[in-house]
Amino acid sequence: MLYRYQKQFLSLLIVTLFFIIGCQPQTENRLYERESPYSFEDTILNLDIAISEYNYRIIHRSHIGQAVRDRGDKDFPLSTITSFCNITYAKEMMEINPLLINDMPCNISVRQTGDDRVIVGTKLMLEAVSDPAQQQFAEKINANLKGIIGATIQ
Repeated sequence: MLYRYQKQFLSLLIVTLFFIIGCQPQTENRLYERESPYSFEDTILNLDIAISEYNYRIIHRSHIGQAVRDRGDKDFPLSTITSFCNITYAKEMMEINPLLINDMPCNISVRQTGDDRVIVGTKLMLEAVSDPAQQQFAEKINANLKGIIGATIQ
């Protein structure tokens, strides 16, 4: 009799696990990338103009690929991360949810691939949230990020 209850318990446990695993929310793909038709250097110049046109200010640039090259790997693909911010948006974001500070500043990467393509990418803000104000803000910033990338590669 005990064996029968163990089988029922095990069956119930398996069904419960499938239910729990199956009901987990899917994570958004927050990476957004597009290929540039321009050289690495021209893409960086275009990015600077696009950031300015969207009323953001560049606050930092990390030349990761060049740093690797400087350490001796002369053929390492170039990659640069540009950090930028709009103080008005930053204030609005903090008023909606102070935890969103972790999504600032905005970052866009420009990187070469092994076959010399140039990829421009960013990590979008999470839009699948319960707070309508935060969702609307994320949609606005994501539209700006996509617009900046679009302007960079046109």
